[in-house]
Order: sequence, then structure tokens, then C-alpha cells
Amino acid sequence: MLERIHRVKGIGLLHDADGRQHAFKKATLVYADNGVGKSTLASIFRSCAYNDSDLIRRRKTIDGNHQPEVLLQFSNGQQSAFANSSWSNPHPELLVFDADFVEQNVYAGGQVTTDQRKNLLHFALGTSAVNAQREYDQADNDALAASQSVRDLTNQLTGFHRGISLQQFRDLAEVADADDQIAALNERIVEAQNIGVIQAKAMPKKLDEPAFDVTQIFAIFESSLADIDLAAEQRVKQHIDAHAKPNLEKWISDGHAFGEVESCPYCNQPLEGVDLIQAYRSYFNQDYNQLKASVADLIRLISITTSEAIIERLQASFATASAIIDGWQEHVEIPPPEFDGEAAKQKLATIRGRLDALRLAKEANLLESVGSDDTKNELIGIWNELVGMVKSCNDGIDHAVNLITAYKASLAAVNPDGLRQAITNLELAKLRHRQDVIDIFSQLDAALAQEVATKEEKQNKKDALNAIMQTTLERYKGRINQLLGDFGAQFSIPNIDFNYRGGLRSNYNLHMRGSNIELTGGIPDFNTSLSESDKRTLAFAFFIASVESDPDLANKVVVIDDPMCSLDLNRKQQTRLILKRVHNGCEQLIVLVHDIHFMRSLRDEILRASSPQNIACVKLKTVANRYSNFDAIDVDKECESAYFKCHRVLGEYLNGTAQSSMEVARSIRPMLEGYLHRRFPGLISGGLLFGQVVDAINNAQQDSPLVHAQNITDELNDINGYAGQYHHDTNPSADQVQIIDGELRQFVERAINVVHAGMA
Repeated sequence: MLERIHRVKGIGLLHDADGRQHAFKKATLVYADNGVGKSTLASIFRSCAYNDSDLIRRRKTIDGNHQPEVLLQFSNGQQSAFANSSWSNPHPELLVFDADFVEQNVYAGGQVTTDQRKNLLHFALGTSAVNAQREYDQADNDALAASQSVRDLTNQLTGFHRGISLQQFRDLAEVADADDQIAALNERIVEAQNIGVIQAKAMPKKLDEPAFDVTQIFAIFESSLADIDLAAEQRVKQHIDAHAKPNLEKWISDGHAFGEVESCPYCNQPLEGVDLIQAYRSYFNQDYNQLKASVADLIRLISITTSEAIIERLQASFATASAIIDGWQEHVEIPPPEFDGEAAKQKLATIRGRLDALRLAKEANLLESVGSDDTKNELIGIWNELVGMVKSCNDGIDHAVNLITAYKASLAAVNPDGLRQAITNLELAKLRHRQDVIDIFSQLDAALAQEVATKEEKQNKKDALNAIMQTTLERYKGRINQLLGDFGAQFSIPNIDFNYRGGLRSNYNLHMRGSNIELTGGIPDFNTSLSESDKRTLAFAFFIASVESDPDLANKVVVIDDPMCSLDLNRKQQTRLILKRVHNGCEQLIVLVHDIHFMRSLRDEILRASSPQNIACVKLKTVANRYSNFDAIDVDKECESAYFKCHRVLGEYLNGTAQSSMEVARSIRPMLEGYLHRRFPGLISGGLLFGQVVDAINNAQQDSPLVHAQNITDELNDINGYAGQYHHDTNPSADQVQIIDGELRQFVERAINVVHAGMA
């Protein structure tokens, strides 16, 4: 892809052109007025494509002081330079449609010459159609020898593929474990004969999932008493806290059971009137004793809930299931289930340890609530991990049951004859991939390939030229006629063929309105029957048909110089669509145009399916001494109407973009005039002064749509009174009027408001 034109010197009007700042993209559109350098640029591309220095030499700048020089930048860092009358690196991927193409390949001076028809055929077909004939006899001998070799090798293989065809034998895939499969098939035959015994074998059973209920245990952990005398509780607590001995409360509670006597059983001192003893009697009441009994029962509950017998039962069930599965392994391969008994014991021990710790804490402080929902949920989570191990083991047992069931079902459907045939097929597969057989097949493949190649060579050398000509020219003709139809041309090409008179050349004629058009004179003839637009259309159709048929189009750079010259609106539209299609198929499309509106419409057409980053717009502008140079171009600004330009100037002014105050002032009235003409198309006569337009609106009859603008006529007159002073048709001294920015901004805002809101 052409990425940049670094410089062009001494060629036509491109005397010292610098294009380094203007990157070319996949679609590059170059605008230039007539006589600014488009054709020169196209000739540079053609010269680079064909390494034809004469195309540049003939265009040397007449009054220039530079020798012709070009530096083009292509993809992957490749550069192509023209200096000293030669190219350093020609680029034949450039396909150029320009005046030279038309003159060399289609017509010149209103006639189609023999040389042009020769060139057209070479352009359309390339060099592949030349030198099509080769030595046929040698190709025929080679084909016969290859066929005999195929027959000999085929006969050698006959003794190997017993009962099946050679192709079936060839297609047998290699079986790496054929011997193992044969042994397994023989075992299945034996199994099929003992199916009753196998069907009666026991099936593994899943482990029973253990239950875990700690609701009662945690109810005791969380229990307390609400009816103990508060004073007694406080006195007992002070006494216990003062001694700071662990389990002191339990010790006192146990001793209180012997407190029905009148003296202390420990020192035999009288207890009457001792306030602490009275507090004990109130504190350690019946409810407290009941709670104490519940806490004492925790040992039993925890022992039952976390009994090691749970794991022992699971391990016993697992051992039984594993033994049954092992008994099936001789028939079917079964992944053994897993159950980690030691891990399960550890989890159970963890739960038991946590519960015992909570029990001890409860025993030490009976009235205190121990444990929490988080603790309870944590223990349940550990238990669920244990249950998960059981479920995982059961999944493995289920999988084993499914495999065994499927195996038992398969035994019922086993066909011993089918198994024996499978063994036969495996034996044939072993034979097919024996080294000596592989070697024969390799020789046969080579012989077959040689046979095909020599037969194809023989046929290709026999009629290649005719086949190429007939198929390609017919397709070329069909595409040309399709293009001519799209362009609305009144002529077509009924036939294209070739002959060898005076050298290989094309032969075609045109058909128009029931008559054949002669290409080299006669009545009717090519020169007088076809308009310049028709001739240009024909040439363009020849070029596009060839480009679209190029199998390597994706790697080509297509250059089109002035594609719509002399074309009407329909043909311009069809040209846009064709160029978009070429753009989609080629590596890069470069179009040189002199019609800025065509350039914009082509850009917009390509943008429908392409990113703006893939399109570049450049122009050739006139510089000093009327030479040309590359420059950037804003296509939309170049194409905008006077109304839209004035609207843009006022909008940019209000948005703070620097503008000429006089240009802004002189844009107010034209914008309002354009607005009224667009609002009331056909109802306002052209050529009227703005004041006359306002009068026409004021004087409109009630049945006229103009009455809908009568609400803004006063505003229009006010604005015109201000804006008119800057126009020479109403003020000869318009250039001398001083502009005050605040006043200007006010009237610009009022004018924009009329257009946007339709009211003052």
C-alpha cells in the first residue's frame, strides 16, 4: 500500500511538491482543479507500475530547475525512488486507469486500432495465455508409464485385502492397541456366553449419610435462669469472684446439696444467721438444680452425637462397596470411589472437642450462656464437610453402578458374530499398517500422483490456450456488458474472441440499436456513433472488468484518474458504487477527481462500511509560479452551500471561534434569506431584495403559507436594518461602518433564534 508521497520534483506542475504531511489510507481521494497536476500524478503511478521512465521524461517541468525526481513510501518501510531516469523499486501492483490506459488499450482519435486490440487482450488476460503449447507426445508417454506402474502395484496388493475392496483396505485406520482390543473382544465373547452368572453378581450400595442434630445441646448451652433473687445472685457472685477459683460455683453447688443441717459439715460451726448461707439457699434453688442436671447430661448427648461408631459404620459400608466394585473390575474399568476415614474422624473429633470445650465452660458458669449461632453454624459447616465426603464417595459409587448397569445392558445386546467380525477387521487393520504394505501403498500413491499429473499435463498442454481464451474472454465480455448496462449505455459487446492474424489480438464489435458498430471506420462507425461519455464508459468498463477478475486484487493498489469525466448523473452514481466495490476488494484505492461534490459523495459511500480512519482526503493546490503542491482539504466545507456556510459562520462566532467581524455581519442577511427560501420553497421569487421578501410576507393572502411567517416580519426588519448597513446594495459605504461586538452578537443571536424557533 502507498503510505505517503515524500516528494515530487521537476515533473509537470509538481515542480517541488512535498507530501510528507499527508498520509495515504486504504481509500485516498485527491482533489484538484483541471490543469493542476492530476494527470501528472497518475502518470507517475503508471511509470512506477511499468518502470517506464518515458512517462516521466516526457512530463519534465518546462521552466523548472529540478531534474525529475520522485520518492514514494510504501508499506513495510519500502521506498520507491525515481532518479537519474529510472526507478529503484518498481511496483507492478499499481493498476492505473487514466488517459494513457484509454489510448493504449481502447481507442485513440475516435478509432480502435490493431495495436490497441493487442494491448487490450494482454491487459485482460496477462501473459498466462501465451506459450500454452508444449510437447504432447512426451506427456502422453509419461502418462502411459505412470498408468502401468499403478496397475503393477495394485496387483501386488490384491493378496492382502481379502473380502474388502482396495479402497476399503486403504481407508482402514491404524489401531495402536489392536492386540489388546482383540483380546478384549475374545473376553467379551466368553462373557456373552456366561451372561447369567455376570448378571447375578451383587451391585455396590451407597453409604448412609449420618445426621447431625445439635439443637438440644445448644439449647442447654444457651440456657439461663431468670427468677433467681437478684440480691442473692449478686452476693454469691461477689464471693465467687473474690476467690477467683475455677469451677468454684460448681463446687459450692455440689456442697449445697449437704446444707440441710444446722452446722457446717466442713467446720461444724453453726450456720444460723450467716447471710451467705441464706444467699446460697436462694441462689441454688430447684430451677438451678434442674439446669445443673441438664448440663450434667451434656456428656451423654455429646457422646451420642459425635460417636466414633458413626465413622466406623461409614468405613464398613465403604469397604463393602469397594469390595463389590473390585469384583467388577475384571469386566469393566471402574474408577474406585474414595472415602478418607481418617479425615472424617478428624472432623468428628474437631466437633467433639469444640462441644466439650463449650460444655466445660457451661459447667463452670451454669447461669452464663455459652456458644453462639456462629459457633453452631461453624460446627454444622464442619459436619457438612464430613457429609460432603460421604456424598462424594456416593457419587463415585453411583458412577460405578451406572458403568456396571451399562455393561450388563451391553452384554444382553452382544452379538458374538459381530465381535468375530470386529476381530477380523482389527486383523486387517494390523495387516494394512504392516511396514511392507505401507511401502507398497506409498509407491502406489506416488504412482497415482504421477499418473494424475501426467494426464493433467497432457490435457493442459493440448488445449490450455483455447480454454483460457474461451472462458476468460466470455467472462470478461459478460462483466463488461453488465457494467455497460449499469451505466445505462445504449450499446453492448455481443462477442469477444481472438485470432492470430498479425499476432495474438482480441476481436470484438459493438452492437447499438440493432446495428453493428465498426471499430475502424464504416457506417455506422465507432467515432460518430458513441459520445465521449460512451467512449469513456467503454474504457472504464474494460478496466474495471479486468481489475475485478484479478485473483490477486487484494494485493493491488488501484488508481483512477478522473473516473466521471463526461459522465451524466446516473453514470456518476454507478461509478461511485463500482469504486466502492473495488475499494472493498483491493488493498488500496486512489481516486483523482476534479469534482469536489463527487469526491464527497464517494467518500460518504465508502464511509457506509468503512472507518473514517481508513479514508484520506488530499488536494493539489496552486502555489508560487502557478506550480502545484499537496495540501489538506475539508471536503464538507468545500461543498457547503452559501446558506449553510453563513449558518456555520454565525454558529462558530457564537461559540467563540475567531471570525472576521465583517464576514459575520455580512452572513446574517444571506442566512435569513436562505432560511425563508427553504421554509417556503417556490413561494418567494428569486432576485428580490430582503426588504421586498419581508413585504411579500406581510402582504400575503390568508390562503398563502407565507402568512405563517408574518409573526417574525418585525424581527426580520429590525435585523435587516442592522445587517443591511454592511452590504453595498443598501449602503455604498458598507466597508466604513464600524462593528461593535456586543451589538453584533445580539443581532446574530436574534437571527439564529428566528431560524431555530421560527419566532422573534
